[in-house]
Amino acid sequence: MKLRVILISIFLLTACGPEEKLAETPPPAPESAPVPEIAAKPKPAEPRFQMANIMGLQKSTVESILGAPSLKRIEKQAEVWLYDNQFCNAHVYFYENDNSDMMVEYVETSEEKNLMGLEGQRADFCISTFLQN
Repeated sequence: MKLRVILISIFLLTACGPEEKLAETPPPAPESAPVPEIAAKPKPAEPRFQMANIMGLQKSTVESILGAPSLKRIEKQAEVWLYDNQFCNAHVYFYENDNSDMMVEYVETSEEKNLMGLEGQRADFCISTFLQN
């Protein structure tokens, strides 16, 4: 029993001993995030096809260049082909010439969904998106 009392006493004495003070070190300063560099917006490459290249072509030639249209409709004096994809819509207007051949006289592009910022070249880029490989 004496041994137990001695052991408990030693234990209590060591537990009640002087506390060691630890030196307080300040937390490390947070690293500042690097300032992101804003790169200049690259200019797009020239479109692979110019709107002017399609003017005056016959229907068969247009179909070989742009593929089959999404929709064909007949108006009084014209046939209109609609090309549509995720970038834009293009309406190609064919009118009869003096030889009764249907030729492209007018092309209208609209809803340049993903072609914003292409000042002056949206129509050319729109037509380029329909080119057959």
